[in-house]
Amino acid sequence: MYSGRSLLVGLCLAVSLGGIGAAARAETTLYKWVDQDGITHYSDRPAPGAEPVQIPNAQTYKGTRPVQAKKASNAKTVFKGYTRVEITYPADGETIANTGGTVAAVAAVEPAVAAGHQLWFSLDGARQTEPAQGLTTTLHVERGSHTLEVTISDESGRDIVSSAPVTFIYRQNAGVAAPRGPLLPVPKKP
Repeated sequence: MYSGRSLLVGLCLAVSLGGIGAAARAETTLYKWVDQDGITHYSDRPAPGAEPVQIPNAQTYKGTRPVQAKKASNAKTVFKGYTRVEITYPADGETIANTGGTVAAVAAVEPAVAAGHQLWFSLDGARQTEPAQGLTTTLHVERGSHTLEVTISDESGRDIVSSAPVTFIYRQNAGVAAPRGPLLPVPKKP
């Protein structure tokens, strides 16, 4: 036997916390009576002189699983800007020699070049005729000092960002070899 308030509070708490099984969550009958001292009692079992009391179902809410939006396969990634655009080879001030007139150029870009953007190398202020197919290109150079920079353009061809230019020197040894063959006689003095 329980006192009225403790049983009712305990029952309400158990129902709200889910401590009572599914059968108890349906409408339940309790029995109420008042003893000779005037104390009200509640029980789930009938007692002499007890009145049945119907307890309605506890208010509950069963939510549905939230619908997650599917990412469209053709959705564009929002471009937030480049944090690094620079020439990594040749290094600024580097001298390159005897490569047959070709020099590899390498750029570093972070984050990676965005979809629709193009990377362009410029040698001595003249942009290459085609965008690079990656972060490297091959340059054809003459002897002397050269400047190199890389630029990224957007879908409309507008330049977004350029690297700082680097200067390098290209040297090529002369292709003329010393003559070979029989030695010429030294003319005699008369």
